Amino acid sequence: MKQKYREKVVFAVVVKSKHFLADFTQWIKNAIGMNLTAYETMIEDAVEEALYKLYQKYPKVYDIKITTAQVTNGASEIITYGKIKVKLVKKKRRTKEGEMKFKKYFGH
Repeated sequence: MKQKYREKVVFAVVVKSKHFLADFTQWIKNAIGMNLTAYETMIEDAVEEALYKLYQKYPKVYDIKITTAQVTNGASEIITYGKIKVKLVKKKRRTKEGEMKFKKYFGH
């Protein structure tokens, strides 16, 4: 008999921010038109941490996607999500004995 599976979406979330001084220096760099390296490294670290958390929780995850959102100025949210396969378990049928016990305890 062939096992039946269903797919389940799983995720991990990381929110990172920089301290006030880094925000200030990045604001100046942004005004001049330079690369915002502190934010680049913050996002790279957050992505790495989110992927690590996802693989720690669900080692057999596949079809991984990464998305990001700005929570507030200077903070970023990284969401990693993917799919895992979950075995379908065949439900047991009710028996007369089980129904009698249910009626005895719950009066239905």
